[in-house]
Amino acid sequence: MKNIIKYYFITLLLVLSYGCNGSDSVEQLTEGYFLRIESKNINDILSNGKGKQEIQANVIRYNYNNNFIIAEQKPNKTDDPLYEKTYDYKKGRNYIYYWIIIIKNDSLLGPLSKFEFEQEKIKNKIPKDLILKKI
Repeated sequence: MKNIIKYYFITLLLVLSYGCNGSDSVEQLTEGYFLRIESKNINDILSNGKGKQEIQANVIRYNYNNNFIIAEQKPNKTDDPLYEKTYDYKKGRNYIYYWIIIIKNDSLLGPLSKFEFEQEKIKNKIPKDLILKKI
């Protein structure tokens, strides 16, 4: 029930924010995931499915294919109650972190350091041409 309410509010927020500000947008990614672009500091990767992973704001760069979603994130200063999970940002919230969503088993890797991110890309055989791009 909590997930249903959460996704109802996400959908409602998307509709309201899009209606209030034409610069807001949503980009469909793959397998039920989408990139929500609300403003300079509120970009995240969410899903329209139950039990799917999410990468919280603020996503700076991202890319995807049918197997993976990768992202670079500078977390916001505080946790947003919209999200279910909270994460331990080991170096604090002023650093850049990296994330990987593995589509086939719906798993999330992150927050990762740049080094850990590069190691996970090798380990999970993420194609070298899947390069982070700016939003």
